[in-house]
Amino acid sequence: MEPSCQLTQPCTQRGLERRQKILNAAKTVFIEQGYANASINEIVRLSGGSLGTIYRFFGSKLGLFEAFFQQMTHEVFSHFEAQVLNQGDIETNLMSFGRQMQRLMFEHDALAIYRLVLTEQSADKADIQRIFFENGPKKLNRILSHYFEQQVQTGRLQIADCDIAAYQFIDMLKGPYHFQAMFGQAVSQEECERTLAQAVSLFLHGARVQKHAE
Repeated sequence: MEPSCQLTQPCTQRGLERRQKILNAAKTVFIEQGYANASINEIVRLSGGSLGTIYRFFGSKLGLFEAFFQQMTHEVFSHFEAQVLNQGDIETNLMSFGRQMQRLMFEHDALAIYRLVLTEQSADKADIQRIFFENGPKKLNRILSHYFEQQVQTGRLQIADCDIAAYQFIDMLKGPYHFQAMFGQAVSQEECERTLAQAVSLFLHGARVQKHAE
């Protein structure tokens, strides 16, 4: 039974550094061992902290997983918001977004987290899936959906539902290759580029506002 305690946030530099060491150790253990098999004692050993510190900062194993995953996705998606969709015209931005997403999607850590979520069978399964969806796919989709909304408002795209359109575009970027990578099969850069180019072409063919000759 995990102890219950009042969560506290570190307010000193030393406390912040200790919390970050715990999160770094948690990332290593969760990715290598999954969630159910992850050992809090191993996280303590790697971080040099204590059980009491972990439960004081995060409350539970689930709270630690959520904090680690929130930090992981924040670091990745802040780059998408700041740079990826501000490259130029719509086609250039979507190509840039697609390349960044494919690079992220096929990284070892991302694939490990995806497998963790799909195979989790512990009592925390529903919460693990919620944490993953809200901080992963939903957050990424919101970034792209907001970009589409801006393009609709300026008359460059015609889309009935930008949120759905963002999910559809992201699914096209995955193609069959995300499943291949999940099963341990290599995916080439050429395959990624071919999938990306076709996804952008199909999407813009259907969504771009056509200018009619007078």
